[in-house]
Amino acid sequence: MKLNIVDRLVGALDPVRGAQRAKARAQLAAFEGASAVMHGGPGGGYTSTSGADPFLRRWAAVPRSAEADTLRHLPGLRAQSRDLARNNPIAASAINTAVMRAIGTGLAYSAQPHIATLGWSEAQAEDWRGEVQAEFSLYADSKDCSWDGDGNFYEQQALALRTVLESGDGFTVLPDGKRTATMPYALRLQLLEADRVGNPFGKPDDPNVCGGIRRVQGRVQSVHIYHRHPGGVLRTGNAYAGEWVDVIGSSGRRRVLHHFIKLRPEQPRGVPHLAPVMGLFKLIGDYTDAEVKAAVISAFLTVFIETESGAGPAPVFGLEDTASGRPAVAGQGAASGFAADEVALGPAAIIGLAKGEKANVVNPGRPNPAFGPFLDAVLDQLGAGTFMGREMLMKRYSTSYVAARAAFLDAWTWLRSIRAMVALSHSQPILETWMAEAVALGRVRAPGFFADPRLRWAYTRAGWHGDSQGSINPKDEVAAYVAARDARLISNERAEWELFGTDWQAGYSTKLSEHRKMERDGMLPVPKAGAAAPQAGAAPADPADPEENPATDTPHQQGAEITP
Repeated sequence: MKLNIVDRLVGALDPVRGAQRAKARAQLAAFEGASAVMHGGPGGGYTSTSGADPFLRRWAAVPRSAEADTLRHLPGLRAQSRDLARNNPIAASAINTAVMRAIGTGLAYSAQPHIATLGWSEAQAEDWRGEVQAEFSLYADSKDCSWDGDGNFYEQQALALRTVLESGDGFTVLPDGKRTATMPYALRLQLLEADRVGNPFGKPDDPNVCGGIRRVQGRVQSVHIYHRHPGGVLRTGNAYAGEWVDVIGSSGRRRVLHHFIKLRPEQPRGVPHLAPVMGLFKLIGDYTDAEVKAAVISAFLTVFIETESGAGPAPVFGLEDTASGRPAVAGQGAASGFAADEVALGPAAIIGLAKGEKANVVNPGRPNPAFGPFLDAVLDQLGAGTFMGREMLMKRYSTSYVAARAAFLDAWTWLRSIRAMVALSHSQPILETWMAEAVALGRVRAPGFFADPRLRWAYTRAGWHGDSQGSINPKDEVAAYVAARDARLISNERAEWELFGTDWQAGYSTKLSEHRKMERDGMLPVPKAGAAAPQAGAAPADPADPEENPATDTPHQQGAEITP
């Protein structure tokens, strides 16, 4: 402990009192140090706090709300993210791979009515399931389901995810259109980019309106939609003029869906997926571009002509001066034509230089041998920041099978989460809104749909299955699913979705028909050695024959009604 001037003065006048004073000050300093450790102050707690580490004193982090940390930066982040997705090949791979893997050809609707709530038998549920899935396909497969007629329901899924990843969030408005002979439903889907929602006339945020979203007692009530994109070509009028649209209409029908990945409580808008690694993407893109250009330049043979006087090289004798048409002469027409001011090298060319001139070949030393290892180290960070890993990000699977499989499964965990986000924020709400209209029009049978919320939930339960994750070792993976199915750990339906991305129920009738034809014509596969031979007459019963399969009669054949 360092003594101050008062301590030294007291010690000089009265050594005993000076020693007691120094002892008391040391005890007080020790007590303050222990208290600081207990309460996370200097000497304890996190070393990254301001002033605790001299290397981190310039780190000026301020605790702000989710609104303050995101909203003011969003316009710039969106513009930069979209620019990277357009012009940076690695950033484009991060976005495209996520969309293709998570959505691909689309998330298919699989009706899962809650049998116990509805009081149905398995046969009744199967009959209703086939009916409602066919009716939904009538709506979803047509491009007329979209407001502008540019994409069907499944294309809207992929576009919604791409918008979320590039811009941070997106909105789907559910307006009513005209019913036609080919589209019996009025529900339309209109996907809006993030920039179309903002505060009226660009006003600052306030406690009730942030980022174009109005909340009442903390709950989202409406969103303000601009009449056109603020960054559009047309500049007439105020680009930030629009109208408020209620999220839930007066009838209880959904009008607006908000798609984004929520990272913090009370976060009003989404942040682009590339935001944490956006700067690194830009810098590595510029570095790669510079290295490629340097390699291209080094492919040309560059020669410097060294002269005694330091002037330009003498003209090459015997070549024609393109300006006068006369032979070039030393000292004349030095800048009047190609032959007078340039010395070009060609295949097996022999060019004489003037006295005192010397040719020096320039070799910039490209390609840079350190470029590859350095780029790999940066790609490891980019792969981690995009939740994909370097293998999937670069489409280069050059490691061992175990490492490649582990990287794929790790990425697949994140891909499944964003697939679930699209299903929950886009597909399921649209299905529920569509089914309400279908029941109201009498095109789908659902007694009690509008009377009891639980019945409504039971009718609208659904699974949203997409393309399979693919297979690195198909033989072993199929065998693993077969073993799990035989052990009653997994259903045939789930196994087929995860292996091939196809609906087992939809293809069952085709499989049964193929089996019967092959059995009739003696084309069934020969059992392997040691396998039990199939018993005669043990072929699957024909579901169309009530005498062979009475348990699978439809509700109408049994005289049953589909009632709650």
